[in-house]
Amino acid sequence: MRRSLVFSMCSVLLLVGCVTGSGRLETFRSLNNTPHGFQFVASPIRAGETAQRFEVRPGDCGQDDGWSDCANNRERSELVVGEKILPETVRWISYSIYLPSDFYSSPRVNTTIGQIHQKGGPTGTAGGLPSFPPLLQIDARGNRVDACLHILTGPENNIRDVCRNFSLTTVNAMRGRWTDVMVHLDSRGTGVLEIFLNGERKARSTGFIRFRPQEYYVKYGLYRSFVSRHGRPMPTQVAFYDEVRIGNDRPSVEISVDRAVD
Repeated sequence: MRRSLVFSMCSVLLLVGCVTGSGRLETFRSLNNTPHGFQFVASPIRAGETAQRFEVRPGDCGQDDGWSDCANNRERSELVVGEKILPETVRWISYSIYLPSDFYSSPRVNTTIGQIHQKGGPTGTAGGLPSFPPLLQIDARGNRVDACLHILTGPENNIRDVCRNFSLTTVNAMRGRWTDVMVHLDSRGTGVLEIFLNGERKARSTGFIRFRPQEYYVKYGLYRSFVSRHGRPMPTQVAFYDEVRIGNDRPSVEISVDRAVD
């Protein structure tokens, strides 16, 4: 479903995840409209009154008129933030994520738990399948939680995509507790990126922007790619998100229980 349609029919689509009102960012669901895939819950919460619960089960692969997860070896339950991040701007992004104590992380399949994507950016292939590379993905795989900053080179319609990887934390360290994630993106010139976990800077990189998309945008939730590499159906995964913010500076996105989005 296209974003313009979702926003123009937001009142109609509230039941499938279009979020408006309070201090929450306007969002819509991406390629998954299962009832179990997205819910508001009263517990656990990081701040305020409710958090957002995501669940992806084996076979949760959707499609729209431009893409099919089922045909491209992917499964997901994600939200797309409607707010645009234009090139040549400075933005701060934050969210808090809770992985249950029994959260399963495959040693062979990446589960992306947050990303900055691109609209109108370069295209190519990955693993023999069509690829529309994001700028940044935060991935859980086995016990590792890493950031992949996509370094794109070559022709714009046949892009070469190589990850510049940063180790952030472990899945064990995230299970059973809230982890506050903050990303600083300065897309001026060739770019500056910083990633903070619980207020501590874990990664910093420069000189990674070689192409200008029409815009950047934020996605969060559970997205797993090349699921066949697991060797059998991927187990169900659940994660909770709260306090998702985008701002012009760090203070505007710092998580505070006294300044909850709801």
